[in-house]
Amino acid sequence: MTQSDQIKVINAGFTIIRADEHNLLIKMRNKDHLRWVVLHNGFKSKAALKRKMDELLKLNLVIED
Repeated sequence: MTQSDQIKVINAGFTIIRADEHNLLIKMRNKDHLRWVVLHNGFKSKAALKRKMDELLKLNLVIED
């Protein structure tokens, strides 16, 4: 997804999330935060990160980059 695509999706009311497996954190962008900001961090493993991503993606207005 390009940056202009992301802006269109954000303007439609969605939140975009992205997993950073190297640093074990989840980043997000939405109308309030047009740049990537840390949503969750402090995961002890990639599996814990994946579980939280799966949980967030069940929400209606959250999509993955």
